[in-house]
Amino acid sequence: MAGRLQCVIVAFLLAGDMASAMGSVASGTSGSAPDFSLTVSPARLVVGPEEIGKPQSFHVANKGRSPVEVVVDRASFAVDRTGRMVFERDTPRSAAGWLRVTPAAFRLAPGAERSVTVRIDPPPRPEHGGHQVALLFAVPTDSGGNDIKLDRVIGTPIYLTVPGPIDTSVRLGDLATSGGLATGGPVDFTVTVDNVGTVHRDFFAPRGLKVAVNGYDVPFPDFTLPRGASRTVTARWANPPFMCVCRATVSISGIGWTSTQSTVLIILPLRLLGVLFVVAVALYVLAWLPRRRVRAWVSAAVRASRGRDDHAREDDDDSGPGDDDLAGDGREDPAGVGRENSAGAESRSSEV
Repeated sequence: MAGRLQCVIVAFLLAGDMASAMGSVASGTSGSAPDFSLTVSPARLVVGPEEIGKPQSFHVANKGRSPVEVVVDRASFAVDRTGRMVFERDTPRSAAGWLRVTPAAFRLAPGAERSVTVRIDPPPRPEHGGHQVALLFAVPTDSGGNDIKLDRVIGTPIYLTVPGPIDTSVRLGDLATSGGLATGGPVDFTVTVDNVGTVHRDFFAPRGLKVAVNGYDVPFPDFTLPRGASRTVTARWANPPFMCVCRATVSISGIGWTSTQSTVLIILPLRLLGVLFVVAVALYVLAWLPRRRVRAWVSAAVRASRGRDDHAREDDDDSGPGDDDLAGDGREDPAGVGRENSAGAESRSSEV
């Protein structure tokens, strides 16, 4: 397709020091600056109750090779369970109508920088607690020929707190694992965090959300939870022990409240145990077969020995009259008659 196809590049960052959007065209050379590169800092702005009404500043820099026209606008937004910013026409506790931006539009030459001032002007008697709004730095693109006109936008969220009573309560959903029975690492822990308080909550290291398991702290990624929002976050335990019955706990505490969730994780290396079982069975079979052969050989030897003894006894029975066959007629001497006759003969000889 003739011409250029330019893409929308939108950076909606919830943490960090600088938001940036960068685009390039085919004419750019390797190692050189792209045609489009715009940075905005800070990437997020938190305005406390004591700072309401004070001017806030953003720094915008053009690091590309082409000049850009920047238009600053405001938008309401919400955050879904994955942390993605969703722009809506109107959201609860939006501060889109409270901002006054100077300048609202400007031109930046390549390498040029400038500041944008934002003033927060709440209405009379606003609801106390947290409100949010996104400040959008848009760079419209000109269409010509077969080009497609798309705007490149950088969005920076602003979280502000109106003076008044503050509730920082957070509620945790069930703590789940990638399986109650794991065969090894890594193991994922997932929990849903509901902001039931009146202000946004930041969960950044080193005070971020963590899972305490088996003596280790497994951190969840950094995230911001606006007022009234819910977020599902996952922490990965990359190097769990070889085998354990582990109790995992995640807990958040505040003034007058605590939310805790726990679960039990069993780690068994089933694959390795299966291999060891197969090896043990193989070794047993290898040890059992020779013993069986020896037993068969012994049994055969015993049977052969018994056969020879039986054959010898049969030969003795077939050899002729026994010692008791005194008459020589093959019959036994009943009641020891032969012995009595012999004794009588000896007695008569003595008398003579």
